Amino acid sequence: MELLERSTKAESPGVLKAGNSPKSLAYWQGRKTEIAQIQQWLTDENTCLIGIEGIGGTGKSMLATKIYDEIAGFPKRFWADVSNGAGFSDVAREVLTQFGFPVPEQEAQLVEALVRCLRSGEFLLIIDNLESLLQPDRQWGSLFYGEFFQTWIESGGNSKVLVTTRERPELKGFEWLPLKGLQVEEGVALLTALGIKGDLAEFVELVDGHPLLLRLVADLLKEEYSQDPDLSRLADLGLGNLRQLLTDPQVLGVHRRENVGLVLVLDASFARLSELQKTLLQNISVYRGAVDSAAAVAVLPGNSEPEIEGELRNLVKRSLLIEQLNGRRRFRFQPVVWEYVRYKAGDQTQAHQRAIDYYRSVAKQPPWQTRDDVQEYLEIFYHCYQLQDYNSAFDALRFCDEFLTLRGYYIDQVELYGQLVSKWQEIGDRENWNYRASLTSLGIAYSSQGQYQRAIEFFQQSLEISRDIGDRNGVGNSLIGLGNAYYSLGEYQRAI
Repeated sequence: MELLERSTKAESPGVLKAGNSPKSLAYWQGRKTEIAQIQQWLTDENTCLIGIEGIGGTGKSMLATKIYDEIAGFPKRFWADVSNGAGFSDVAREVLTQFGFPVPEQEAQLVEALVRCLRSGEFLLIIDNLESLLQPDRQWGSLFYGEFFQTWIESGGNSKVLVTTRERPELKGFEWLPLKGLQVEEGVALLTALGIKGDLAEFVELVDGHPLLLRLVADLLKEEYSQDPDLSRLADLGLGNLRQLLTDPQVLGVHRRENVGLVLVLDASFARLSELQKTLLQNISVYRGAVDSAAAVAVLPGNSEPEIEGELRNLVKRSLLIEQLNGRRRFRFQPVVWEYVRYKAGDQTQAHQRAIDYYRSVAKQPPWQTRDDVQEYLEIFYHCYQLQDYNSAFDALRFCDEFLTLRGYYIDQVELYGQLVSKWQEIGDRENWNYRASLTSLGIAYSSQGQYQRAIEFFQQSLEISRDIGDRNGVGNSLIGLGNAYYSLGEYQRAI
């Protein structure tokens, strides 16, 4: 329950899923009131930021897809799924490129460039799964997002930015649409379209019209009782006490009741899977984004790719995975289902190690041209970090560090080296060369962004540790960093 009620947090910058919405509008029902409200905001010249907020599975991304696909106006539109914690620089660069605007070489200029781009025309930018960018205190976990939203609020324009999120950021200027479940008649229409029989209205009311819960129940019934998918069959699936549990006075609040219902239905769905399907789901849950059958086989060796792809498609039929067809067939989790499966998986050490081996086998060798060319090394970093193997994570990052520097991906360097520094500070591993190198690299990345005071803090830490343990090379590197930072601040005597 605690896992489902908290937002999904990415541990490090992930792949930006950009372009058109991956959601299918098949079986779409209702939401006329919500669509009308968003349409009104989209035509209001005083509204520049719109937020759709709701718990997992209420259909936030589906509603945003409906707007994205069918709303009038906005000749250019862009969909950014940041569920993997994509860095701001990736989003900004991709939007600027797609909208036909020049991409500045300096990362610190991206906020201004993106705002200027949006002000120049009537564009629609949708940022899906915004909660992945937030820390537990609702502050931004990734640099520059807060600055972009604040600047956009202050400047505005004819373009609109719409976000979906499970929790609101600490930022004024949004028009918020709290998204609830479907109306009873809408939920009945959905179950009817899915071929479900029984007292549909009573069931929709019981689960407060929660769309994902309705889909999970419908798909479970159709898979298990294809000839007679009637709600009365729920008892045979171990859900006979669903009403009793959901109406228990200890289950307080509509959201709490919906989450209890999700856990119960996911338990029932999971119990009906084959052992291969259970293991497959648990093992691919170590990946952060969509996976193809080759990546799935890599964490579940001993099975053929066609067999695994068939099982993945069977899991789609149960709404436990979502299928994407964008050049090649890929599969991903709903965030709520992902949290549930990761909880069921428990210790995933072996699966993380297999994911590392897989990424090493497909990683591109230099020369590299784009950030996508080094993404496998960033995924290796992520999995090593999850295994608490921080030295191997450092090695993966160090391998592509020069490329990230030359291409100006300083935000990625700040976030990734920052994670390593935090962990080594907790451990107190002062004599580890990788720790001192990470401090220096962090200082260099902050200097490259023009944040010289922050850079000086980390160069000073590196200098202090290097002097304490007699590392003359470390002392030299720290002093060089300090000199450059003070020079950039115009403090030439201190630099000398």
